[in-house]
Amino acid sequence: MDGIKSQGNDITGIRGSRKGNGSERMMIYYAECARAKRAVEKAISACSIGSQDILNWHYVKQLTVAETKLHINHHLGHTTFTDADKMACLEFAEACDRVSMEMNCNLEILPLFLDFDDDDEKAGTNQEQNGNKTGTK
Repeated sequence: MDGIKSQGNDITGIRGSRKGNGSERMMIYYAECARAKRAVEKAISACSIGSQDILNWHYVKQLTVAETKLHINHHLGHTTFTDADKMACLEFAEACDRVSMEMNCNLEILPLFLDFDDDDEKAGTNQEQNGNKTGTK
């Protein structure tokens, strides 16, 4: 309850002010942050086991790359840590975007990670069309 203050009463009995209720805004913000935190935790748990290990050890617990490698070597196999880290971040981004939209998270607190612009989609369509025109018969 840190930061929440009691409502100031006016002796005239008139409620409200131009500033509004700061305590209410703060409680709403805390609730939105808690929802975003739950969405991040749910997104991490939706990733593969190896990605969960990288995300938890390296990003949540903030261990160095060397320390993280000590905890996850059994999951890497033949891939390098860099490749496994990129895969973990991509899995997290996809899962987090889906979960945050399902949980209706505030985009100012938890923004979308993957953003596909209409221009990129149009460029891809043009490349496909050009490829089809010059493709093999």
